[in-house]
Amino acid sequence: MALEVLTPALSNEHMHKAGVTDNGEYTYPAGEEITGPDLLSLISNHEQEYATHYYRDRKYYKGDHKINKQTPKASYKPDNRVIFNFPRKAVTTFNGYFIGNPISIDTAKDAQADAFITEWRRANDFDAVMSDVSKMASIYGHSYILVYQSVVKDDSETPEARITALDPLNAFLIYDDTYAHEVKYGVLYSYDYQGHLQVTLYDDTFMREFSRTTDGLTQEHAYANPYQMVPLIEVDENSERMALCDDIITLVDQLDKAVSNKANDNDYFADAIMKIVGAKVDKNTYKEMRDQRVINVTGPQAKDADVEFLDKPDNDTSQEHLINRLVSSIYEIANVTNLNDDAFNGNPSGVSLQLKYQAMDNMAKTKTLKFQQALRSLFKAVFAVSYNEVSPDAWKSLDFEFKRSIPVNMLEESQVLANAAGKISNKTLFAQMPFVSDPDEEIKQLKKEQQEAMQTTQSVVQNALNGAQTDQQRAGVASDNSQANSSADNSTGQAGLANRPAAR
Repeated sequence: MALEVLTPALSNEHMHKAGVTDNGEYTYPAGEEITGPDLLSLISNHEQEYATHYYRDRKYYKGDHKINKQTPKASYKPDNRVIFNFPRKAVTTFNGYFIGNPISIDTAKDAQADAFITEWRRANDFDAVMSDVSKMASIYGHSYILVYQSVVKDDSETPEARITALDPLNAFLIYDDTYAHEVKYGVLYSYDYQGHLQVTLYDDTFMREFSRTTDGLTQEHAYANPYQMVPLIEVDENSERMALCDDIITLVDQLDKAVSNKANDNDYFADAIMKIVGAKVDKNTYKEMRDQRVINVTGPQAKDADVEFLDKPDNDTSQEHLINRLVSSIYEIANVTNLNDDAFNGNPSGVSLQLKYQAMDNMAKTKTLKFQQALRSLFKAVFAVSYNEVSPDAWKSLDFEFKRSIPVNMLEESQVLANAAGKISNKTLFAQMPFVSDPDEEIKQLKKEQQEAMQTTQSVVQNALNGAQTDQQRAGVASDNSQANSSADNSTGQAGLANRPAAR
């Protein structure tokens, strides 16, 4: 249970000292504590300037695009609204490539830390949470990991560090205004069922809860922060905090429009208007023509009658060209590999695959650096409350490896690995294998199997030796008995001959 403490309330003076950077990060003077009015102004700015943008990103990811908001056409006109939900496809494809395989954590031969991390990541569904964090970062441009203490039922249980993924819709960080750009505060806000604002403020020392009243922010509770750092950790998609699909929103809108217009044209041709010139047709004839699908024009002027459908100018070629151009441009600008490309047919070589994934790999390298920075902060917080199970400074020696999920030409991979065997260390060799998630664990397992195989071989050899020795012993006993029997027979024979009377 969190330890509730007494701490002074925030000042109600509006200092106007909060700032915002070009990429949307909030700042506050390093040596001063934020005031209630300044905190409220940042929350208001976040709601008006950024949350609106985040809600748009979420709608596009879920398939609610601009075309759905267009003014409906007249009832007699086709009005299709076709959604090409590329934002979801792009986010899913990129994150499957980036974090589709579990993150490998190397503890630099610290067995105690390795055992703690293995147990802790299982208890927290670490890989699932990191997948959600990565997906949210791609959707919104950044996301957060919140570290909190588990709830214990009684004093016999020990609270443990838990993590969850948060989107930036109702959360943000406040950095100091120095070149170090250190995290100063973490802010979570929401509204209760009555519409009252509820705010949670984190700093290095406290976690404080506020509610908004007519007098401003009123502090309800304050708790000691066991992590000695702000437990709200930001994960950026890139340095600009731009979402994966920010650059292609207008292209997606145009693609939705182009495909919808093509669907409208198909409906138009299905409901084309018939033109009859030079002949009079009554209602009953119309009905018969429609049911029988036959037109029969008779009379003196039949030869001058003109019956045909009104044709709309055919723009199918231009439409197809526009759609193909938009699709190609979307993949190119989003830097996402088109897995439906004909180049993936057959069994492409490793170099060919690398070239196809190059643009997406460049984005993944940038995101990897941001993710590693966040993971170090995460384990710094977790190790701070490990209760001496692991050193609080063990996070400094952690290495994180992200293995891309990419089709592999196993024949080429096996040849390369076979050629490298004996020339580089086993750890480096195993780290290159896409199907090995933990090189250290693989080395341990290999040594264990080798020891078991050696013990089995020794046991077989020993049993064989024991069996051979037993056979020899048996053979020796049989030989001794044979020799003894032979000696006895000889003695008996000789004695018999000596006592036998001489023949006459």
